Amino acid sequence: MRSAHINAIRTFPKYFYILPPVIVIVIFIIIPIFYAVDLSFYNVYLIRPRVKFVGLKNYLHILQDNTFQEIFYNSVRWIGFGTLGTLFIGLGLGLFLNLEFRFNSLVRGLIFIPWIMPEVCVAFAWRWMLNSEMGVINEIFKRLNLISHYVAWLADPKMVLFVCLFVAIWRIYPFITLMILATLHGIPKELYEAGAIDGANFWQRFYYLTFPQLKYALTIGALLTIIWLTNSFTTVFIMTEGGPLHYSEILPVLIYKTAFQSYRLSRAAAISMVNFGLLLVFSLIYLWVFRKQWRQA
Repeated sequence: MRSAHINAIRTFPKYFYILPPVIVIVIFIIIPIFYAVDLSFYNVYLIRPRVKFVGLKNYLHILQDNTFQEIFYNSVRWIGFGTLGTLFIGLGLGLFLNLEFRFNSLVRGLIFIPWIMPEVCVAFAWRWMLNSEMGVINEIFKRLNLISHYVAWLADPKMVLFVCLFVAIWRIYPFITLMILATLHGIPKELYEAGAIDGANFWQRFYYLTFPQLKYALTIGALLTIIWLTNSFTTVFIMTEGGPLHYSEILPVLIYKTAFQSYRLSRAAAISMVNFGLLLVFSLIYLWVFRKQWRQA
């Protein structure tokens, strides 16, 4: 009995050290999640203070709403094309920067600048550069004779979502490039020397030697990119606020506008649960892949 009491006293400081982060997680993450779930089953509407339980009515409403379906489709394209574009650019630049050439260090430093810039600054800078009347992008393209007149990049329904997506990719790709580059540096050069001796050409060495080593980095990079893009808000909201109409609107922007512009808190909570479900699925896949790789190591 005395021994158990002594062991409990010795063990207590270990748990005491992790108590502060646990408290922070509970207060700022766990409790808000449960509150949002509870809120989604009511009809909290700030203009009409009367509150009553409505069950799944908010979920049924958003699933039957054409606007929600359009925005959900925008989010799917945002995540899908954004992930593919980020991985493609990150992989290409990672392979390029792995080559030995003059000013390699300088090029690396310039490429990684977007990643260290605040997202708000990036969005505002691109918003001004893409301005249809005084933007520098239009001026450059016109002087290069690529366009005959100024283009309203952020007002054209057909291209506005992809313009915003380009900005998001421009900011994220340095992280993927860094992951690819770090992985490439860890591949033994003896593998390539053996492949060259066996007569393998460049594409064969890439497919059979390089790519298998990059699978884990690409998988983790893809999952992280999906999670970031699913939760992305700042870039779209600052550049277009989801306009024109809903052509560039994605789920996080819809949640904000429903809650703080339409004041329908319960409906916004229901939409946030849909977005949270997507985040949860991809987060669990990320943890599963990470844990699987850690066990193999």
